[in-house]
Amino acid sequence: MTTKLNLKQSLLAGLLAGIAAAIVNAVLFFVFHSAGVINDQIYPQPGQPLTVLPVVMASVAPLIIGSLIFYLFERFLNNGFKVFAVIALVLMALSLASPFTMIPGVTFGYALVLCVMHIVAALSLLYFIRRAKQSVYLFGGQSARRGMDSPSTVRS
Repeated sequence: MTTKLNLKQSLLAGLLAGIAAAIVNAVLFFVFHSAGVINDQIYPQPGQPLTVLPVVMASVAPLIIGSLIFYLFERFLNNGFKVFAVIALVLMALSLASPFTMIPGVTFGYALVLCVMHIVAALSLLYFIRRAKQSVYLFGGQSARRGMDSPSTVRS
């Protein structure tokens, strides 16, 4: 799959990934908050319990930024997706330590739910970028749809 995404396609993939991750993570938040795993006695931010708004924002904004970074990899490297995927998975693995180490008094269950949310976000971005690349590959990209790549439109 050697087809490259343009900036618009990359950002759209990031936005779709962010929306999907926000929905899944919001559902996880409400389920585990209702179950008492996520509670209001633990403060991820000083003096503030976790609410759904930071969960949604942390699901959308970093994925849009990640899609922009992917675009730069895609533009300047021959195998941008592979390099981006490896780096994204390494960063995801490293991020799994932060719920356990950065939140004072966090319970194991609470931190584990936050780790699952990190995994949802990272895999969502990789899925939607991969899906966008496959779509461009299968359907020939925007230029082919407009007829710009067909031999009949080339003039001598």
